[in-house]
Amino acid sequence: MGRLFLLLVVTLSLLTCQVLCSGVFELKLQEFLNKKGIPGNSNCCPGGSAHPQGHNQQCECKTFFRVCLKHYQANVSPEPPCTYGGAVTPVLGSNSFQVPETNADSFTNPIRFLFGFTWPGTFSLIIEALHTDSLDDLATDNPERLISRVTTQRHLTVGDEWYKDLQTSGRTELRYSYRFLCDEHYYGDGCSVFCRPRDDAFGHFTCGERGEIICNSGWKGQYCTESPNAGPVCNRRQLVIP
Repeated sequence: MGRLFLLLVVTLSLLTCQVLCSGVFELKLQEFLNKKGIPGNSNCCPGGSAHPQGHNQQCECKTFFRVCLKHYQANVSPEPPCTYGGAVTPVLGSNSFQVPETNADSFTNPIRFLFGFTWPGTFSLIIEALHTDSLDDLATDNPERLISRVTTQRHLTVGDEWYKDLQTSGRTELRYSYRFLCDEHYYGDGCSVFCRPRDDAFGHFTCGERGEIICNSGWKGQYCTESPNAGPVCNRRQLVIP
């Protein structure tokens, strides 16, 4: 029941986030290394080419990634749901490669997950490297396609700084970095404080570093709508002579 409630809350939050978001989790894939060019089952990738390398055989895989971001779990499960969001990339390289910032398939790096609720400060992350026979077939449910899987759970504070990580799994290595940023006009440790500067009938203020209201010169009050220099307001009534 608790899990169902969590999924309902996250789903409603993501729908709200399509209109207004409080922050964004950014994941930047940097470098992938598959030393032998083989998937987790230790055979050459199906459909991939094999090249002799001395006494060994070097395989070539068409590599893409599945990313799953979810709430903090002491033991991270790679199974859905991805409560904070998921993504599947196009094929980004073969065995060992630097992950590009963009490619022809509209892939953008970093991958961004939008939040419409307070950032909890913790997360679980699953990144799977997979192989495909065809560039148009990016299905992720076939375990034979899995090259490697890395899982992690972390505490993460809001800020511009990128946190770097290196994960190894079997014969593979993956370098990546991540951060969480508040959206424009949102502040605080969880990006839950909203403040948008204004200078109109509803307020005359700017915003401080933590989202506190700072009145413009000559204004005061909770929302800086009171002017100490303003004189009393008189109600004038029209005199009607019968």
